[in-house]
Amino acid sequence: MSDTDLSGLSPKDAAEYVLAFITTLKTTERDLAKAREEADLWRRRSALAVERGQPELAAQAQARQTECEAKATQLEAEVLDLKGKVSVLKDNLTRVRMQVPRTVDVDMLLTQLQMIVGEKDMLADKFKSEEASAKLEELKKKMGGGNSTPDGGGAAPGA
Repeated sequence: MSDTDLSGLSPKDAAEYVLAFITTLKTTERDLAKAREEADLWRRRSALAVERGQPELAAQAQARQTECEAKATQLEAEVLDLKGKVSVLKDNLTRVRMQVPRTVDVDMLLTQLQMIVGEKDMLADKFKSEEASAKLEELKKKMGGGNSTPDGGGAAPGA
């Protein structure tokens, strides 16, 4: 799972996850501002040491300034990365909030289907089956003997 993948999270959990990234972004931005201020402080101290004729002190201040600038550069890269991720996360959070639950309640679905279609009428089915059987018997009687009497016996020839 990548940092920006919110799939499988509930909307609440996804919002908390995005909030954590935003908090980290804000903290990193504050750290960046502090690193820049500290680099500026060491730049002024280095200039002051040069102005007072203390090259060793100026060199030490310059080294600290370089460290602070390197830290600021690293933090700038982190801020850019976090801003990109936060942007993607906000878009993904919007999608998570718009998704309908994908779980299916089978019993509820069956109940709804029965309400739409209606309950199966077992009595009507039984009568249809009996009517079909009666018609089939009647057809068999007609096909079995053209001269058969209703009692099932045939007329005797020559009687």
